[in-house]
Amino acid sequence: MVAVFCLAHVTGNASAQQAGTIEVSVLGVWHNKTTTLDGLKGFGAGARIGLWLPRNFEVEGQFDVTSLRQSVSGTQLRLIYAAGSILYNVPIGSGSAYVRGGFGKLRPNCAIGLAPYCYSHSALTAAAGFRAPIKSAVQFRAEAMIRNRSAYQYTSLGANVGLTLVPSGRRGGPGSGEDTDGDGIVNRRDRCPNTPRGALADERGCPSDFDGDGVADGLDRCPTTPKGAPVDAIGCPVKRPD
Repeated sequence: MVAVFCLAHVTGNASAQQAGTIEVSVLGVWHNKTTTLDGLKGFGAGARIGLWLPRNFEVEGQFDVTSLRQSVSGTQLRLIYAAGSILYNVPIGSGSAYVRGGFGKLRPNCAIGLAPYCYSHSALTAAAGFRAPIKSAVQFRAEAMIRNRSAYQYTSLGANVGLTLVPSGRRGGPGSGEDTDGDGIVNRRDRCPNTPRGALADERGCPSDFDGDGVADGLDRCPTTPKGAPVDAIGCPVKRPD
């Protein structure tokens, strides 16, 4: 229970810091159509633009163009995919992992010999990926995905790898996106600008104290001290002399 409580505070702080951030990604894309059109597969490129929301959620639009070749005939065509998605991000240090669910439209070009198969249709997407910091706001991004539309016997496995730009906030004076006390709440929204380093803070930037012993969560080594029990500097009960 304590672990869940602490995790909720950590992810809440990260979302408060990132909410409103615009993320832009440029990715290489691999596509494998596993059920129809002769195992069609190939490589391409894609772009993503996302808006981070509170509570670690994010909405994202994507546009991919993939050059595909049939495994037996060697016939080529181009597949265009445009979609929207919802992501849930789990902060890990300066990076993050995420799961994604989306819905979009697939449109192949009408190459000679493919006319019977040249139709557009929509498909659901499920994916999981991660971001790892490289330098400043630039992060490495990788993802594995599956797309499906059972009515068209369409199932696709794929992956993408590339770079993403995730700014952590605008630089400037006390009223900007800086976070002087490092609690995850930018100065302009921080009601407690002197939160001790390592302490967990609420959405106002003020230290939280789950057990009410006067030692902030994150610094409290005994976060479930009974109410009213005297504690030491690290939040653990002090035995009274007999």
